[in-house]
Amino acid sequence: MYRKRKREFQYPPGIEKIIEDVIGGGTIDRRDLRNALFNGKSLDELPPIVIVVKDPETGLYHVLKTALVSEAAAADATAYKVAKNHLFGVGDFVTIGGALTGASDKITAIDKSNAEFDTITLEATIGAAAKGQVLVQAKDKQAAKAAKLPYDGELVVTMNKVDLTVANQQSGLLVRGTVNESCMPFPVDKDLKALMSFIRFV
Repeated sequence: MYRKRKREFQYPPGIEKIIEDVIGGGTIDRRDLRNALFNGKSLDELPPIVIVVKDPETGLYHVLKTALVSEAAAADATAYKVAKNHLFGVGDFVTIGGALTGASDKITAIDKSNAEFDTITLEATIGAAAKGQVLVQAKDKQAAKAAKLPYDGELVVTMNKVDLTVANQQSGLLVRGTVNESCMPFPVDKDLKALMSFIRFV
């Protein structure tokens, strides 16, 4: 007779119900996060409950970066103040909101010197932004009403943390279920939620 100890596995408490997930999970491409710097260093671990989008050509999943606007910006602004919990880096493209109705442009600088917010500077304005709106990663530079997400595949939510110090790490991916939005590490607006119609955010 012998005893064997097993550690119980549970998904993060923010995932309240799982109805359907991607069979076998998916591989998270960490290359997009190399420019997301914290104290001068790249992120070494991706927290769970993060929106990722699939690249139909490679089958890899990419983090869809977002940031919460912390102060209103004028229509001609090129600098946007955002909450500090974001993964944007210099060279990324952004637009305002998941509806993709605005312009998109390239990040040229991110000032992290203020303890309360970061200031993201763009090559050109993407229009007025209200406090509480969400900056969303875009594919490239586009005029108003032409912004696009970085990839054309489905949007899903990661179900566990991902070690970014090792290549080709996988994550469980939620397709249909219920998520506690307050547990998500990065902001999501109503239009991004609409792109994940089988996931209920509570």
